[in-house]
Amino acid sequence: MRRSYGLLVAIALLISLGLLLLVVSALGQLHSAIAVVSPLLAQLVVMLIVLIAVGAIGVVLYYAWLFLRPKRHQKITLPESPDEVAAVNLQALQQQVGQIEDEIARQALAERTQSLTQRAAQQTFQIVVFGLGSTGKTALVNALLGEMAGDVAATVGTTGTAQTYRVAVESGKDSRELLITDTPGLLEAGVFGGEREQVARSLAIQADLLLFVIDNDLHRAEYEPLAMLMGMGKRSLLVLNKCDRYLPTEKEQILKRIRERTQGMLNAVDVVAASAKPLSISLVDRTQTDRTQTDGIQIQPEPEIADVITQINKIWRQEGTDLMAENVLLQSQRLGEDTRTLLNEQRQTQADAIVERYQWVGAGVLAATPLPVVDMLATAAVNAQMVIELGRVYGIAVSSQEAKALALSLAKTMAGLSVAKGAMKMLAIGLRVNLATAVASKLLQGVSAAYLTRIAGKSFITYFQANQDWGDGGIQSVVAQQYQLNRRDEFVKQFLSSAVKKLT
Repeated sequence: MRRSYGLLVAIALLISLGLLLLVVSALGQLHSAIAVVSPLLAQLVVMLIVLIAVGAIGVVLYYAWLFLRPKRHQKITLPESPDEVAAVNLQALQQQVGQIEDEIARQALAERTQSLTQRAAQQTFQIVVFGLGSTGKTALVNALLGEMAGDVAATVGTTGTAQTYRVAVESGKDSRELLITDTPGLLEAGVFGGEREQVARSLAIQADLLLFVIDNDLHRAEYEPLAMLMGMGKRSLLVLNKCDRYLPTEKEQILKRIRERTQGMLNAVDVVAASAKPLSISLVDRTQTDRTQTDGIQIQPEPEIADVITQINKIWRQEGTDLMAENVLLQSQRLGEDTRTLLNEQRQTQADAIVERYQWVGAGVLAATPLPVVDMLATAAVNAQMVIELGRVYGIAVSSQEAKALALSLAKTMAGLSVAKGAMKMLAIGLRVNLATAVASKLLQGVSAAYLTRIAGKSFITYFQANQDWGDGGIQSVVAQQYQLNRRDEFVKQFLSSAVKKLT
C-alpha cells in the first residue's frame, strides 16, 4: 500500500515538473514575441500571468488542504455518572409534562417530577423492609430506629398501609438523612395475586435498598416474592431474623442453605442474621424460700442487629450515591412512561379528530363533483393538508412538498391494492341503493371518499407514531391493516349511518 502511494506521488511530481517546464517555455516565447514591440510591456504581461498562476495554485492548494486535513468532530459531552443521567432525564421529563393538556393530570405529574427532583437534590437514602407477616419486620424497623437514629421524626407519609420514618443518622460531625419504610406483610396486605405484586413493586420502586426479612429457611411463599423483588435489580439484603431461637450450629446451617438457594440472586455477604427482639429471659429470685415459686424477674435482651447495621452502613457508604441516583433515574423512567402514555392518548384523540374532519372534507369534494370512479389522486390535496396537521400533533414539521409526496404515495398504494374498488363495493351493498340514479351515485362517491380518507388518515397516524417509519412491511402492510380494521360490520354500519346524515 505504501509503495503504491509513493509511486503515485512520484508520477504526480514528474507530471507537475513537465507542466512547469512547458509553462516556462510558453512564457519565454510570449515574452520574446511582445518584446519586439515593447520590452516593458512584455515584462508586465509575463508578471501578470505569473501572479494569476500563483494565485490559482494557492486557491487549489487551500481547498486541497481543507479536503485532506483531519476532520475535527464536535465533541459532545454525554452524561456518564448515574446522577448526571438522572438529572438529564428529569429535565427531559419536565418538558414532556408541560405538553400534557389535561390540567389535573399535568399537575399530578408535575408534583411527582418535583418530588423526584427534590429527592435527587437532598440525597436521602431510603430503605424499604419486606417480608411475610410475623417474621419480625416491625421489630427490626424499631431496632434500626433505636440503634441508628440520632433523632426520629414523625412519619412523613404512608404508601398504602406502609409507614415511613425519617431518621437523622449521626456520622461524625455530619448528620445524614435516612428513610425507613415498614411495609405490611406480603400475605396480609389485603390484596392477592397480581394486585399484591403490584403493591409490592410500587413500594420497592421507591427503595434505594431492600431488606427482606425471614425467620426460618426459605419457603415457597417467601421465595416467589423475593425472586420478584430481586428481579427488579434493586440492591438488597436478606435478613434471617429471630436467630436467638436457634443454637449457633443450627443458625449457621440455616444461613448456609439460604445462601445456596439464593445463589445468583444475592451475594453471600448480603445474607445476614439478626435478633430484632430476642425472647425475654426469666431470672428466679433466689431469696425466695419457696423454691417451687415460678415468679421471677423478666429481662428483655438488647436487639442483636450489628451485622445488619454493618452491612447497611457499608452499602450506604460505598454505593449510596450511585444507588440513590439510579433509583431517581428508575423512578423518572417510570414517570416518563406514564407521561408518554398520557401524551400518546392526547395525541391519538387530536389525530382522530383531524381524520374525522378531513374525511368529511374529502367526502364533500367528491360529492359536489362526482367522478365516474373514486380516484384517490383527486383527494390527494386534501390528504396532503391532513398530513401536515397530523405531523404537528406529533411534533413533526412536514413541508407541503413532503406532504404531497406522502399523500400521492399512499394514494398509489391504495390504488394498487384495489382498496377503492373494494370499499365502493362494500359500501354500495351497505347503502342498498340503485347505482343507476344520479343521487345514489353522488352519495356513494361521497361516502367512499370519506371512507378512503379515513383509511389514509389512520395509516398516516401509524406512520407518525412510529417516528415516520412504515415498518418492516412498508406502506402496503399499513394500508392493508387499516383497511381490515375499518371494514368490520359494526364499524361500517355506524360509519354509513353518520355518512348519510352528513351528506344528505
